Amino acid sequence: MSIFNCFFLWLMHLGNHIKFLRTLKGITQQELAEAINKTRPLISSIEQTGNVNELTLRKICDVLEVDMQDLLQKTSDPSAQYTPLKKANDEVLSENKTLKEENKRLKELVDSQREIIELLKEKYKSK
Repeated sequence: MSIFNCFFLWLMHLGNHIKFLRTLKGITQQELAEAINKTRPLISSIEQTGNVNELTLRKICDVLEVDMQDLLQKTSDPSAQYTPLKKANDEVLSENKTLKEENKRLKELVDSQREIIELLKEKYKSK
């Protein structure tokens, strides 16, 4: 993880971290609210302000499958590794590498098809 990413995550308050994790899991505010028996406006408020009581935070962490202490540490320590982000970043890098390799193979295929087309053009011109 780059120093910029660590610093950016550190600048985010707790509510932003919760929102980040929620969206990373593909969960809406309404779905999170229902999972912890709270209201969607409360989830919105938590994400905007970062203000949340410990019991509600514990429930949110359970739904988001993140350790509460780990989450709290990430909001105060810019050098801490953020596991969900690191995992997502690793997946993107892996997919990017795969796509680059596939793109290279496709370019080679296009080049070989062009060569075949040129050979066929020459063959039919001579007839």
